[in-house]
Amino acid sequence: MSYLNSARSTGNYLPRLFGLLILTASGFAHADKFASLIIDDLGNSYEHGYDVIKLPGALTFAILPGTTYARDLARLAAKNHKEVMLHLPMQSIEHQKHSPGTLDLHMTRHEFIRQLRLNLSAVPYVRGVNNHMGSLLTRHPGHMTWLMDELSRHGGLYFVDSKTTSKSIADRIAIEHQVPNLSRDFFLDPDYDEQTLRRQFDLFIEKVNQRGYALAIAHPHPNTIRFLKRNLKQLEQHGITLIPVSKLISTSEKIAEHNINKQRGLHHATCTRPACPGL
Repeated sequence: MSYLNSARSTGNYLPRLFGLLILTASGFAHADKFASLIIDDLGNSYEHGYDVIKLPGALTFAILPGTTYARDLARLAAKNHKEVMLHLPMQSIEHQKHSPGTLDLHMTRHEFIRQLRLNLSAVPYVRGVNNHMGSLLTRHPGHMTWLMDELSRHGGLYFVDSKTTSKSIADRIAIEHQVPNLSRDFFLDPDYDEQTLRRQFDLFIEKVNQRGYALAIAHPHPNTIRFLKRNLKQLEQHGITLIPVSKLISTSEKIAEHNINKQRGLHHATCTRPACPGL
């Protein structure tokens, strides 16, 4: 089921979800295909933030709290009709320097919730949250329960698990608390080499073709920005519609439901009239 109300999440994209499936040599390719791309780590550089916000298409921007340009970039994104997320700092396994507002394992519940609320208020226009680092914190059920319980109180905020560790349980806890959620499929720029960007972008497109949707994360590095300027148009050329993360969450639920029904052979609406055969 969809946890976002239709006025905020479905837009004009969902009526096309139940389009025909095209059978290809490699399997089923969805005629209707959707993708979201999150740009992480915004807030420290206005120039790089400005450059990615001005990219064409419905990208989603994840902004770090407590950074110099967090509010300015959130306002700029909203002015350009782009979706804004809170890029929520969480404790990692490595002993890296904490970002402002980092949630860590040693906080009491009161300290944790207080800092989370400060972080949410630091970035205007927030529609959802994803984790910045967090390879340690996202594997702890108690802290993830605190997080999802608080998000569920904020009227439709979603959560994206950046999957900085394969041991993350954040997505499972989100489901338990009925917080709209997705997990990252790809980092487009695990490094900033042109060949890496090309390979990851191609894998991203392939995933959309196979499943009907995919979610990728990139960063506001000059090499990534240049690559996206040149290549974002390829999504449209592949028949892929770029949509905000809030819409992808509800879209992915519809696609998953459609695929399950297809596997069960439920291609048509069930007939319940007395004259229907086989009932």
